[in-house]
Amino acid sequence: MSSTRVAKGLNANLENFELTDVMQLITQQVKCGVLSVEGSNGSCSWSFNEGSLVSFDCNFPGHILDLKNILRQSGTLDDKRLVRLHESDDLSSAQALGKALVKNNICTREELEKMNLRRLIESFIITLQWTKGRYKFIPTSEINNHAFLAPQDANFIILEALRQIDEMAVMKKRLQPLDQVYESTLTLANDETINDADTLFQEGLHDQFDDDEFEVYKLFDGQRSLQNVLENSITGQFHTCRTMLNFIERGIIAPLSEEMGFQFTRSQESSQNRYWSGLSLLILSGALLIATGTALQSANRTEPGSHPTLFSAIINNIKADQNTMQKQAQQLLLQTNSHTDIDEGRDNDASEL
Repeated sequence: MSSTRVAKGLNANLENFELTDVMQLITQQVKCGVLSVEGSNGSCSWSFNEGSLVSFDCNFPGHILDLKNILRQSGTLDDKRLVRLHESDDLSSAQALGKALVKNNICTREELEKMNLRRLIESFIITLQWTKGRYKFIPTSEINNHAFLAPQDANFIILEALRQIDEMAVMKKRLQPLDQVYESTLTLANDETINDADTLFQEGLHDQFDDDEFEVYKLFDGQRSLQNVLENSITGQFHTCRTMLNFIERGIIAPLSEEMGFQFTRSQESSQNRYWSGLSLLILSGALLIATGTALQSANRTEPGSHPTLFSAIINNIKADQNTMQKQAQQLLLQTNSHTDIDEGRDNDASEL
């Protein structure tokens, strides 16, 4: 493909020319312009200035990549504060929203740059997996840089997105089936649904997670499947997959199914069975104790020359053992006293000398 064709623009199907090849062509020829792609699952556009990525805009209905929705889901921007911002500032675009957030000390510039970089990489992860759709590159002479995103090396972003896609494929195999519904083990243990973030703070769970882990944890409400969590997480698919595997290995989340419900029920029944078994043994021990006492009394009343019973034989053996132990104790006591007398005598002799 010649540079003349790039200067006039590109417009083709993804089936004929992969998106990565188009981006590499733009970066190699240090072009300025806007590359947009549209598919059945959304659309996205990236702005290039001399081959570097300087801005982007995306719309993916199946994923939470909109900056406003990310801030609302994380609790940074509630509805009341959003209404006040609308009254005083222009929120027509993501960059305008970012300026209003910084001006009102809701977010710092560094926080916005971090969120936008993650959103940029996620836009590549989504679109690079498309096999159908159309792309279009329109060269322009001037490109405005994103106010809260430093210029990025397009090749680095592509390689990072491809790396995450490859590793995510392995993690998704370990997470299969993705339509399985999971719930936090704390909810299963308490037999109640925890949806309020304040409750989690009170339980001290937030201190055990970093911010990204906590955002993923809040999504496990016993209704969302793993796939739903992936689509509704604001931390990105790659980080969400890694966090979910970590949660499963640590026993923080567990699959919600009839089998697990049976296991929990069976565990409760086992506890009840152990309780009644223990109570039965206690009653049996009491009965044996009473029977032994009765046997002792009977043994004491046994006439000389009568045939010994089983209980009387056992009792006689116990008495014999007790007598033996008493004799041994008396001997030990006598030995101790004799040693004490000898030691006192030695002390007296030493004092006379």
